[in-house]
Amino acid sequence: MQAMPLDRVYVWVGRHVSGEEAREVSSIVAAHGMMQVEDPASADLVLAIGDDRDILDAIQAVGDSDTPILGVSLGNSVSYLSSISLDELGSALEMLRRGEYELATHARLRGVVDGSTVVYAMNEIAVFPSRSATLMSYELLVDGDLVWMDRADGVLVATPLGSTAYALSAGGAVVLEGARVLEVVPVNSVDPSKRPLIVPDTSRIVIKNVSSRHPCEVVADGGKRVKVRREVTISRSERPIRIVKVSSRPSVRETLREKIAAEAADMPPSAKFVLKMLELKGPMSAREIAELTLLPERTVRYALSELLRRGLVRRSTSLRDARQVYYELAR
Repeated sequence: MQAMPLDRVYVWVGRHVSGEEAREVSSIVAAHGMMQVEDPASADLVLAIGDDRDILDAIQAVGDSDTPILGVSLGNSVSYLSSISLDELGSALEMLRRGEYELATHARLRGVVDGSTVVYAMNEIAVFPSRSATLMSYELLVDGDLVWMDRADGVLVATPLGSTAYALSAGGAVVLEGARVLEVVPVNSVDPSKRPLIVPDTSRIVIKNVSSRHPCEVVADGGKRVKVRREVTISRSERPIRIVKVSSRPSVRETLREKIAAEAADMPPSAKFVLKMLELKGPMSAREIAELTLLPERTVRYALSELLRRGLVRRSTSLRDARQVYYELAR
């Protein structure tokens, strides 16, 4: 690759990043002659500090900017979306200047809620009632044509990358990355004829006349939530998400693949699903997993106990509240 210009950098600091760690990042950036800016669109590079959940939040924060994003994990481990740890940041910046990096491009979804609020996503944009296990009704239009009217627990639109996340658990197909398509997946429809729908990624997808006994929400990548009153319009952004990779060591995903291959024969489906969610979304509590997956909390607890027993996840406590327990991928 060509040497990357590194004059200006936008730094996104994750939820669990300490003040000391944030200052360390600023010191490293300054030591390499880079200026921190407030607008990601004007930056040469976005540094997203934290876990995969934080990197997904950074993607939401930068909006439609195609500025390359370098995920930086805390500690000595890497994750699905990050290729370096904080200890490696200085050497990674030098590698970027020498052109020793790769750029992975991924489709970005853009959702416009009720004609005003805009959300972005790397995996999926979903519409659900704010209370789980509650039906909602909606109409699905693709390029202006009515495809169906439905009552279901929800509906989501996924990218090829997102097809292996929530969409897969809802009965969607696995779409090969690089395919120029989007996937629409009804979640637990009352009509068994409503099946996942594959459409060209140039399509304009409208989910309209959304109604339920409880308020409904648009959820982007399991994080950003926006109340929806009437409709959401979803399309592929013209600008892709560009993730910087600068390390050749095996990623968490590759390491886990080897572990899972040995365990998969007798692993419960719920455990596989929870593991995938932790891989994509980052550390979560059992309650957050239940809310995200719509699995009963008892099923989530069983799945976590299986993953802990097999050494695929680990339990950690919040630094702010020792009573709060989180689960994350084992390193």
